[in-house]
Amino acid sequence: MKKTLLILLLAVASSTAAFAQARPGGTLSSKDYTGGKSTDSGNTGFGVKGGYNFSRPYGGDLTNVSAYHNFHAGVYGQFGFNNFSSIQVELLYNRKGYNSDIATGTGTAVKITNQTTRLDYFELPILYVANVTDNVSFHVGPQVSLLTKVTQGDTDLALASNGFNSIDFGGVAGAELRVGPARVGARYDLSFGKVFDTSYKVSGSTITLPSVHNQVVQVYVGIGLRQ
Repeated sequence: MKKTLLILLLAVASSTAAFAQARPGGTLSSKDYTGGKSTDSGNTGFGVKGGYNFSRPYGGDLTNVSAYHNFHAGVYGQFGFNNFSSIQVELLYNRKGYNSDIATGTGTAVKITNQTTRLDYFELPILYVANVTDNVSFHVGPQVSLLTKVTQGDTDLALASNGFNSIDFGGVAGAELRVGPARVGARYDLSFGKVFDTSYKVSGSTITLPSVHNQVVQVYVGIGLRQ
């Protein structure tokens, strides 16, 4: 029994090695990532990416609003159907936000200061990628976001009791240049959901908040692993 098993293992190993040598490029072919079983695309792989955010909300009636600058980072996996079309799924940690006038205190003690509101999200974009050349591609697709933390000035705010929506959704579109394993790209991230629940109750009182949506311009670099 052991001799039979050993012979079978040797036969499988030999046939696998012969197949790898027979196909173009051997085991490191840039056109075959699945042994020829699923795809011959050069767009399949995975990697890490990160970059700069230019965030400024739209809608609502925020006072003296200005852009907020921060970063995003995460990982991606890409599966190619052919050398033109592929699907890319990402998991990102993304810091969005804005600067605006905030009123603190009550009555005659009200003080207005310009403060930063930072919104920390985990995001899942699912993108269709179209390669217009071997090195240039366009990306477009939906995105769902989970708000995990809000900081206003130096204070961490509770999400529910301050009217923040924990789930957001939107769309992403952009372009990317790929040279070897390196990627450089830019994209526009537009939110369809609202940052705030515009009407919610605290201790029996109804609070009204502005109808604000996220929008972000991103520039990023990445490094990928492709066989």
